[in-house]
Parts: sequence; C-alpha cells; structure tokens
Amino acid sequence: MASFTSNILVPTDFSKSSLLALEAANLLARQNDAKVTLVHVYEPRGVLFGGEPGLEDGHGVNKELEATIHAELERVARERFPDVAKIKTALVISESAVKGIVEYAERENVDLIVLATHGRTGLSRMMIGSVAEKVVRHASCPVLTLRSKLDD
Repeated sequence: MASFTSNILVPTDFSKSSLLALEAANLLARQNDAKVTLVHVYEPRGVLFGGEPGLEDGHGVNKELEATIHAELERVARERFPDVAKIKTALVISESAVKGIVEYAERENVDLIVLATHGRTGLSRMMIGSVAEKVVRHASCPVLTLRSKLDD
C-alpha cells in the first residue's frame, strides 16, 4: 500500500517542547519509510534592513553561528532518528519562522509538517503569536501539531 506521507518536515527550535514533534516524526517516518528533514529557521535581527552587524553578506548568519546550528541539527538527527534511512537537515534564514517553514515546505514538496506548540495561553500567546497556529493557516500541506506542556 502506498504511503501518503513520504516527505516529512520537522521544524525545531531545539527546545524541550520540540522533543514531542521529533518523537512523532520519527514514528511516522519509520512506519511510512518516509524522508525526514529537520529544519531550523534563523531570524536575523533587522533582516529587512540589511541584516545584523558582523555578517559578511548582510543577509544571513555569521559563519560561527551557522556551523553551531548545523552541528546541533546533525546531533538531533543522529540521536532522535537513528533508524530513519532518509534524513536531511536544513538551516533556513527568514524574516519569520512561519514564512521560513511554509516556504521551505512548498519548495521541497513536503507532505506533512510536524511541529510542537509551546502550550502558551493568554497574554503571552497574544503578544508572541503562535508559530504553529500560523503555519497551520498558511501551509499548503497538512500540519500535525502536538501540544507540549514542557517548560523550556
């Protein structure tokens, strides 16, 4: 039987809350022999106004921080997806996490986005906004959200 989930995107901010999404994506990937892409979206300060100080091109991330993020993504891939044959990591630089996730998913023909929410409610959610909620609204593919109650 063919699987409808062959390309899974798992955005991570490396928080404790994101562990739930990693576990769910691992299970889905193994059940469906799916490809998994772990992605971290980096939002440079002032990306719309020439980038942050110290950047070589004014639009990205400094090379040391970029190497650190890639190393962390690779560590998560090794530790959390040891039995998944097709795994990839990506660093996306975007003005917002939502835009970075949604555009990457469209560009890579993702079948499913799996992400955890931080479980914020009330004023903190209104002031910060919910990345997961906005991804659900704007993504062109299904989004599985998992509410985490872990403290970060």
